[in-house]
Parts: sequence; C-alpha cells; structure tokens
Amino acid sequence: VTQMDSPQLDRLLDLPFEVEARLPGPTLRVSQLLNLRAGSLICTAHPAGASVGVFAGNAYIGSGELYVVNGRHAVRMVQFSEKS
Repeated sequence: VTQMDSPQLDRLLDLPFEVEARLPGPTLRVSQLLNLRAGSLICTAHPAGASVGVFAGNAYIGSGELYVVNGRHAVRMVQFSEKS
C-alpha cells in the first residue's frame, strides 16, 4: 500500500474486512443436509498443517496452513496472491 497524505486514504485504510479461511468440506447428500442439527459435526479431511485458501471481503488474498494454537484453530499465512 502506497502511503499518501490524504484523509480519504486514511479512512479507506481503516475499513474492516472479514477474513476467512476456506477449506473444502465433504460432499453430503440432501438427506444428510436435512438431518443436520445444532451440534452436528461436519468433518473434513484437512489435518493441522493442511493448506487452505484465505479470503478478505470475498476476494482471494493467498494461502495459509491450518494450526492449533493453545486449543484454538489458526491459519498461518504462507503465500499472498499477486496483484492482477
């Protein structure tokens, strides 16, 4: 990001973006989807250390690796996408 003396840029840099790591889930049949309840688990085949896509504002920004840190799930950024 290029730094400029601009109040508009300062406001833009403070905009919040939801960041999410997306990992593929299993394929479920409609009957399985209808049987999901609160507390149901949908297991993935992604272990800790697996690669996942990272998105900000629904735009792909790079890839990361899944980790478990102090009992919490985390993603370590590994690679950032090139600007188009």
